[in-house]
Amino acid sequence: MCEIARIYLEERLGGCIITPVTDGETAIQLIESHSFDAIIADYEMPGLDGLELLRRVRNNNDMTPFLVCTGKSRHEVVIEALNAGADFYLQKGEDPYVLFTEMKQLIVQAVTRRRSEKALAKSRNFLEEIIDFLPDATLSVDSTQKIIAWNRVMEELTGIPSKDILFQKRNSVINRFKSPGALSLIERVLFLGEQASYISGDSDEDTRTITEEYHSFFGDGNDNDRYFRITVSPILSADMERIGFIGSVRDITLQKRSEYALIESRENFRALVENNTDIVMRFDLEGRHRYVNPAILPYIPFDPEYLIGKRYSDIIPHLKDGKKWDNLIHEVIISANPVEMNISFQSVKGLVTFNWRLFPELDMEGRVRSVLSISRDITFQLAFEKEKEALLSQIERNLGEFAILNDGIRNPLAVITGWLSMMDSIQGKERDTLMQQIREIDQMITQLDRRWVESEKVLGFLRRHYDIQNRFLPDQK
Repeated sequence: MCEIARIYLEERLGGCIITPVTDGETAIQLIESHSFDAIIADYEMPGLDGLELLRRVRNNNDMTPFLVCTGKSRHEVVIEALNAGADFYLQKGEDPYVLFTEMKQLIVQAVTRRRSEKALAKSRNFLEEIIDFLPDATLSVDSTQKIIAWNRVMEELTGIPSKDILFQKRNSVINRFKSPGALSLIERVLFLGEQASYISGDSDEDTRTITEEYHSFFGDGNDNDRYFRITVSPILSADMERIGFIGSVRDITLQKRSEYALIESRENFRALVENNTDIVMRFDLEGRHRYVNPAILPYIPFDPEYLIGKRYSDIIPHLKDGKKWDNLIHEVIISANPVEMNISFQSVKGLVTFNWRLFPELDMEGRVRSVLSISRDITFQLAFEKEKEALLSQIERNLGEFAILNDGIRNPLAVITGWLSMMDSIQGKERDTLMQQIREIDQMITQLDRRWVESEKVLGFLRRHYDIQNRFLPDQK
């Protein structure tokens, strides 16, 4: 039988390579040491019969396609062979050509099916490995509502291992959750998965995918306010039939907190800037206005929006120094250093002077991304400084004249004193009265001198405190 099978399957029909053996024990040794695409066994063999060989192979978890050949009247053998795990059975006939032609067809069918099963299993394992190593918590549900994928990130998120979830019905899965947050999250994923399962297979990929942000109190402790992004999509067969869905969960808590913090920061910045009395502006790397706060309104004859997207040189003739100011902004962009200067221009209020400060705004890599401008109206301050300086200078001049006046009074008193001492015609009592009056006048002048010295000290303090230059003292040349 072995040699006839080899001749027909290898030489006449072709497409097969046959390894013939004459007994079951030898077959077991070859099967354990070699790999075969199919095994064909006659029921009646020396030693192990075909059914015993089949049982030995299957007990070793060897699922190689197995074909059992039986006689015409051995129906009980056929049933036993199929129950033991045979893929096919073949009843022997009188015409060997018909027998081996059918045998080859069964072999090709069995091998093709087994190879497809292996390829499918390999593909499934590969897919499971991909899902398991995805950075997002991922699950998959088939058309029978069984969980068929539950990756390691999902295990970490829910605290439930995949062995307790896989191939369980969704209703039995729900009962395993102890955390209300995890339960509500998975229920939401399953609910969205149901919605995705009703989406037409003719829809494009973007419309088949459902994405939703989900807010929940997840875990223990005070810091359990969590945000997740849920994404689900139907799983379609080659015929575009829905056979399940896959869902993923990404923890976006840090991202959402950062977004909210950024929004709050922007709102705080806007509230601060919008109500600031200083003029605040922001310029892009081309020197164009990107933002102007309302504080500029009293100084310009047009709406602040007119400035957005323009350089200063673009809004001439409103500003004659536009090119100069553009260059100053460009200097900050190039040098990445702040700049400060006073500028004057004709405004709606008349001629005004501003203290203009420019600051580079840097990105995470230290490169200039924009320029922030803060301008303060110092017109009144400069006028006040001039008046204050003029007032102090006038006081200094008055004190200088006062000192000269003191000297002018003392000189005549000295002359009068000398004249009284030489006049013999004036009696002693009258002379004493006059001298007493002269001494009192001299004491008053001395006190005035002290006041003058004290006034000089006060002026010195004012000069230091208000940074007033001593430019108007009478004794300076």
